[in-house]
Amino acid sequence: MGNDDSEGLLRVIDMMRELERYLAILYSIAASGIKDPYISAVMRKISIESAMHGYTLTMLKPLIRECPPKKVLDIETLVSLQGSIEEALTHTRSLIDFMDSMTKTSNDITNSVVDKLTELENYEESAVKIYSFLLRSYLPITSTRVDSKYRVSSKLIVKLLKSISDDERHHNELLQSVRELIMERK
Repeated sequence: MGNDDSEGLLRVIDMMRELERYLAILYSIAASGIKDPYISAVMRKISIESAMHGYTLTMLKPLIRECPPKKVLDIETLVSLQGSIEEALTHTRSLIDFMDSMTKTSNDITNSVVDKLTELENYEESAVKIYSFLLRSYLPITSTRVDSKYRVSSKLIVKLLKSISDDERHHNELLQSVRELIMERK
């Protein structure tokens, strides 16, 4: 893999780590501002898992540097992903500011969170796409004849990225369930 490809991939990892950190903050604010114990618990769960994803990505970066994929499958997609993540970072920061201000002026921010559910669901869907892209860069390595240390490291990277991707799918499902619960109660 070329050095530019590797740096681009590491940049995506850094950006996703930052996004996961901001999402952890966002969901934590939502959890503390929602009075409904079930919805608050869902938000807290997603917050904790997002923080864990950030930690996992921090841990993965040196492993990816040591064991880069042989080739990033689609450089155009990588560049596009960087733009999407940058946009998500900007939007997440503004949502944090919005929800933070709502918690200061309102006793219960459930309605504000409900208004933003579609955006939150979109973040989770985008994250799945990004982690899937990263996974596709590594999957060929795990099944080919390469140095055994390289293959084992690649398998670990794949397992950790897949775990995060699966969590993101689950977060999206949880947010859809929250939406259904709120609609039922109206």
